[in-house]
Amino acid sequence: MKKIALYALVALAGMASASCGKTQDAADKAEEAVSETLKENAEAAADAAKMAVDKVDEAVKGSNGEVVELTDDNVLRPDTKVDKLTIVDFNATWCGPCKMLAPVFESAAESYGDKVDFLSVDIDKCAATRDAFGVEAVPTVVIMRPDGKTERYVGTQQLLPADNFMKIIKDNL
Repeated sequence: MKKIALYALVALAGMASASCGKTQDAADKAEEAVSETLKENAEAAADAAKMAVDKVDEAVKGSNGEVVELTDDNVLRPDTKVDKLTIVDFNATWCGPCKMLAPVFESAAESYGDKVDFLSVDIDKCAATRDAFGVEAVPTVVIMRPDGKTERYVGTQQLLPADNFMKIIKDNL
C-alpha cells in the first residue's frame, strides 16, 4: 500500500513538473502576443496622430491671412497635434458677442496669418468638435500650441478690445 502511494506521488510530481514547462511556454507565447499587440497599437496611434495633423494641415492649407471655417466635424480634437500656433474660435451665428469678436479675429488672421492658423467653428454645425472641446458657452477661443499646451478664453472680456487679443497672440508665439 505504501509502495502504491509512493508511486502515485512520484507520478503526480512528474506530471506537475511536465505541465510547469508547458505553462511556461504558454506564458512566453502570451507575453510575446501581448508585446506584439502593444507595438501594433502604438504604431496605429502614431499613424492616427499623423493623420490628424495632416487633416488640420489640409483644412488650413493656403489660408495665410484668412480665417478658415471648419466644416469637417472630424478634423479637430483637443489632443490634435498642430505644427504651428492654432487659434480656434467656437462661435454661433445667433451669438451677439461672437459677432463682436469676428472682425477682431479676422484682423488678427490678416496680421499673423503667416505664423498662426485661425479656425472658426460654428458650434451648431460641428457639434462633435464642440463636445470634444467641452464648449459650453460662446464665444470660446482655444489656443493650441505645437508643444501641446492649450489656453482657453470664454466670452470676450479678456479678448476685447482688439489690443488684448493681439497681446495674447504675441505672448503665445
